[in-house]
Amino acid sequence: MSLEKKSQQLKNIVSTYETEWFLGDLSGLMMNIASGRAQDQLGKLSSPMRQLYFLGGLLITSDDSNGKDIQYSPEKWNEIIRLLNEIENEYSKLFFPNIDEEIDEEWKKIRKVAMPSFLSYFNQGPLNYEEQSINWITELYTTLDDVIEASIGLKTIDFINFYENLDALHQRNFQSFSPKGELKLNWKDYTKLEMVNTAPPELGFTPPESFWAMYHFVADQGMISRFYAKELISDDLSIEKIEKILLLLSCSREESDFLYYTSTKPGNPLYDKPILKADKNLYQVFEVKQVLHSIDNLLENICSKNKNDITKLTKTKGDLLERKIVSIFSKFLKKDFEIYTSYYIDNCEQDILILWKNHAFIIEAKGYNLREPLRDPNRAFIRIKDDFKNCIGYGYKQTKRVEDKFQNEKPFKIFDKNGNAITEINPKYYGDDYYSIIVNINSFGQIQTDLSALLEIADDDIYPWVVKLDDLEVFLLTLLKKKKTAKYLVNFLLLREELHGKLICSDELEICGGYLINKLNEKFVEKYDTIVTTPDLAEIFDEQYRKEIGFENEKYLKEKRSGKYIFW
Repeated sequence: MSLEKKSQQLKNIVSTYETEWFLGDLSGLMMNIASGRAQDQLGKLSSPMRQLYFLGGLLITSDDSNGKDIQYSPEKWNEIIRLLNEIENEYSKLFFPNIDEEIDEEWKKIRKVAMPSFLSYFNQGPLNYEEQSINWITELYTTLDDVIEASIGLKTIDFINFYENLDALHQRNFQSFSPKGELKLNWKDYTKLEMVNTAPPELGFTPPESFWAMYHFVADQGMISRFYAKELISDDLSIEKIEKILLLLSCSREESDFLYYTSTKPGNPLYDKPILKADKNLYQVFEVKQVLHSIDNLLENICSKNKNDITKLTKTKGDLLERKIVSIFSKFLKKDFEIYTSYYIDNCEQDILILWKNHAFIIEAKGYNLREPLRDPNRAFIRIKDDFKNCIGYGYKQTKRVEDKFQNEKPFKIFDKNGNAITEINPKYYGDDYYSIIVNINSFGQIQTDLSALLEIADDDIYPWVVKLDDLEVFLLTLLKKKKTAKYLVNFLLLREELHGKLICSDELEICGGYLINKLNEKFVEKYDTIVTTPDLAEIFDEQYRKEIGFENEKYLKEKRSGKYIFW
């Protein structure tokens, strides 16, 4: 009841704000999370991105009859922060012991798995770069355009063009308020705020139009997020297609029972429909990148309406995952390597084997979708354990099958699907230099970064490296940019094995970044029994991205290389 009461109280407070202004202000705050700015408003939030999304969801599902406020009072904002954090704490209490409940080792094990999995699932949004989402959506769904077009009359490229045009417009809108930007002649059409545009006499001069525009933007940051449908028209995107997509990806403020940020029915509308249908034929995007995730979810749902479509989607997704892994390693290793895919050992199919000089990388690709964790810890543990077993656990069994061949030190052959020998491998050439890697599409968070909680291995065995595809790509591309060799990766894998059993972390890139900046090294790992990583360890990847990281079809390369632009 405490959770319900506090959530309802917060929704009542939020409902007093004007829709477009409030969502615009939240959007501005979200853009300041990574930079560390706006600490007066963000500094006390425990999970800023998810909590701001929660506020937006509460607003968009509240009665708008009282939605007039366009400014926070310090007291009101502090009350919002207090309730947000208390609500977050209420979710944590779900995993606390009940009165007279026996706390034994099994109880601790269940909470050790269920609690971080639950909080990570709901508190941590998708962690990747927009190019990764664009490339994935394009490569996956273009091959399924027959299903998509038959359902909604649009193709994958239409959604990509829509996103690109929206993103470009959003950037232009932001740049238009900079000193060197080109201000829109009709900039006043994008705000409802009525502000005094008369300069005080003591100023001594009449400010230019750009001054008043910036004056409005500071007070109403949603200005850069608002647009008319016609502004997205391009040679390859008609107004008819734009309007169809807006119908699929936009929502209006409409009262509903949404109250908990862990709710899915009804869920937060801003995740599936992150574009607000505002007044005067205007639209307002809440977070531009979320449009990509919404497109991905929409197309996946369209391609999962019957058994045949699901089978086709699963096969296509698995093939794409393997191709991407091969592409990433090929780019990183450059030369002196052999790659074998869809090979067989002991009549069992394996995914990828990479032989580089006297090193072997045994790789399994997993496209398993995670199910939403349940609130009850005991039931949640069963579901999480099953998902883990079917994805990471099964991948481990597959890599272990190949590891055993290397460990036996006897020459063995690998075969194609028809039983023809592809090549013979002599394990003595590789010694102990063989490494198991499981690459999945979705991360399991804490129980993936530290496998000791759920993965059972023999005492003399070692844990594989389990990494999300996007994180693998970011790490290896950054190693390339930093001119690190494949031997550097091997040393990382050796250190990575030592972290299991002592790590508290839900983001693999924090570990990779910590290694890159030498804050996670052998001496450090040996010194501590418990290692807690922090988000700042992954900042090295954002720094590299702002310069150029090496993605296929990387955006704004000219601007990045010039070093003269700030991106919103």
